[in-house]
Amino acid sequence: MSSADIEQDIVHAPEKRLTRHTLATRLNHWLMAGSILVLVFTSFLPIQGIKFAWVTIHWVAGLVFTTSIIFHTVYALKCQDWRSMWVELKEFSDLFSSMAGQLDKLKVSPGKYWLLQKLYHHIITVFSIIVIVTGILMMFKIDSPLWERDPYFLSSETWGYVYVLHGFAALAFIPMVLMHIYFAFRPEKRHYTRSMIKGWVTKKEYLAYHDPEKWTIKQDHEDVKQEQE
Repeated sequence: MSSADIEQDIVHAPEKRLTRHTLATRLNHWLMAGSILVLVFTSFLPIQGIKFAWVTIHWVAGLVFTTSIIFHTVYALKCQDWRSMWVELKEFSDLFSSMAGQLDKLKVSPGKYWLLQKLYHHIITVFSIIVIVTGILMMFKIDSPLWERDPYFLSSETWGYVYVLHGFAALAFIPMVLMHIYFAFRPEKRHYTRSMIKGWVTKKEYLAYHDPEKWTIKQDHEDVKQEQE
């Protein structure tokens, strides 16, 4: 879409609100965000010498995080277009333009998600799988109302690998979370932050930052097609 086409489309109802994230997506996002923060704080505050009963809080938050990940996966496969997160090799030619948010310089126009948004999602997914799998294994070493601890479930050597992987993934979450928060407050990204709170972007934002052919919003698809004709 050329800049002239965008300007022509924006003239028609530029402030019309289009759904970017459903209520279910938003609620799950904030539930996941809260559980991640609890996990980070209960992981590293004790290391800094702050003593409190963190173990139970940590594994309960871990279960909430795991449930949130499962819901996100099922919901994305059942109710959303999971292909919107698919990364094409040709998109990497736009890596630096994507980092700068320069839509007019992109060789591959973005759909619902920009290249860096998709890469961030996939990296977080890898670390989430690592921290969940190792976290579940580590739960065998604690007592709970649901099971008795079994510290000999794995060999000492294997437990060592589990701890290293869990710790590495947990550490990786810190810069990823800080990066996410930083970009959420960037002026040029505020419409994305608003959409995760209120669920919508304006038609002007939709046409300015995304290709309607790659991200079809049902409620506005016919209007966009008519205006482009």
